[in-house]
Amino acid sequence: MSNWSEQLQSIGFEKTKKADGSVSHCYEAAHRRSSFWTQITVKQVGRPNPDSWQVTYARSEIQIGIWKIHNVVKNIEVFVHKNSSSMLDDIKEKMRRKPDFFHKISN
Repeated sequence: MSNWSEQLQSIGFEKTKKADGSVSHCYEAAHRRSSFWTQITVKQVGRPNPDSWQVTYARSEIQIGIWKIHNVVKNIEVFVHKNSSSMLDDIKEKMRRKPDFFHKISN
């Protein structure tokens, strides 16, 4: 396991392997009200040798409809990093971001 992968797992990311053999690291916030980004996904990209990381930040909110409850993605940002240390610094900074008052009361 590489150093960046271990560091992601140490801050709460879960390593998942998909049926096609690709590996990704996912983080889901335990409390939507205290974390702006509710899901963060990291995938290593590049062919033939992976040399960069795609980081996807998503903010989803629960909306109640007439017949059922929906989990709606309200905000999504995608970044590509060429350096693992800058990727980790960016992720840690984004994880510290808190929702504003409006987002806290609307969830």
